[in-house]
Amino acid sequence: MNNKLENNENDNDNDNDIYNYSKIIKIKETLETGKFIESKIDMKLGEIILKVQSPMCFSFHKHLVKKICYNCFMNSNDTKNPKFNKYKVDNNKNYIIGCSGCSLIYFCSDECFEKVMSKESFQDSTSTHIHTPLECLILSVFRENQTKSPNINTLHDQTENRMIINYLSKIAYSNIGFEKFDSLVLEMNQLVGGFNQLSTKFFKKEEIENIKNKSYMLKRLFSKFFFQIGDGIIEELYAKSQRNSFGLWKNSDECFGLSMYGCQTNINNNNSNNNNEDGSNNKSIINKIDKKISVSFFNHSCFPNCVRVQENQSISFYTLIPIKKGDELTISYIDIRMSLTNRLIHLNECYYFECKCKRCTLPSSSTLSLEIENIIQNYICKNESIKCTGSLYLPPNNQTQRICNFCKWKESD
Repeated sequence: MNNKLENNENDNDNDNDIYNYSKIIKIKETLETGKFIESKIDMKLGEIILKVQSPMCFSFHKHLVKKICYNCFMNSNDTKNPKFNKYKVDNNKNYIIGCSGCSLIYFCSDECFEKVMSKESFQDSTSTHIHTPLECLILSVFRENQTKSPNINTLHDQTENRMIINYLSKIAYSNIGFEKFDSLVLEMNQLVGGFNQLSTKFFKKEEIENIKNKSYMLKRLFSKFFFQIGDGIIEELYAKSQRNSFGLWKNSDECFGLSMYGCQTNINNNNSNNNNEDGSNNKSIINKIDKKISVSFFNHSCFPNCVRVQENQSISFYTLIPIKKGDELTISYIDIRMSLTNRLIHLNECYYFECKCKRCTLPSSSTLSLEIENIIQNYICKNESIKCTGSLYLPPNNQTQRICNFCKWKESD
């Protein structure tokens, strides 16, 4: 399969047509690794690979909902000048503009409220970043303690439940003529899941029970509002969440929620003009790519060459080091400062695979292994005031001073 993909880049098969859409990356696939992203050119440090403007679905930790704007993800503690009218906060730095129905959705400003809650936003043919009436109804009656497994009803479980509610509450409207939500279904289908196939092999017994109980709970909850969903569909969503969700981070120590991102809405075409090699326009090309390039195609490496950067509700992927043509583009799912033993244990328990990257398989005393460790030491965050787990990358507006993707610490000039 891999040879066919390499030698037939102009093949009309749907799995291969991605090759004509980007000048810098392509999607490849092997039986061992599945789909992954490969560079088609040499890349410099600090190049942006792709960007996703907003998540398919997300949720904030319940105790933080008054601190995070539902639209732009602005943290109320980061509003430097709350006396200005734009930011509406009380004396405790809680946002005061919110949804009166469920009291779980808050906004930093009137502008953000209108973008999510207005009738115009709901009827907009493109916007899927909205608080639907169904979601409001579900959240207003949803109680986390309804689960049959209270002993594993963790903060993560609670946030994950509301993230799945966020997704299901959107796609319910695709059944009644709102075509804009169809794209969410297509994007979700691209994510790796496989609860039925993988449950007995990868998930622990209590995790399987947890997923089944939560799925049954949500099925009953949505049925009260006349939206019927099969158990298997919801179970698969939880399985996809286990393998594809991103934490929403304020900094290296403060996670404020959970999200799942789909296909990119912007791609680097190596600073080319608007016309592609085939004479087509980038805008139309990007519309096609949206259905193809998913952020889930970034595989893990304990020696990553790319980094994910949260920018309000969007995420971007930048190169951490120079990349050669033909190299796979990877990110790290974990703290790369961990020891080899701890990395392998964590990846096996949380992501259900054994890492085979160079860093994990080379002899620790080999020359290449030592070079890898030196490169990693060079790009890990140097902020001495906190134990940050971030990485230093070159932002597009500053090509000389690296910045941490988590704590935003900057190198001295």
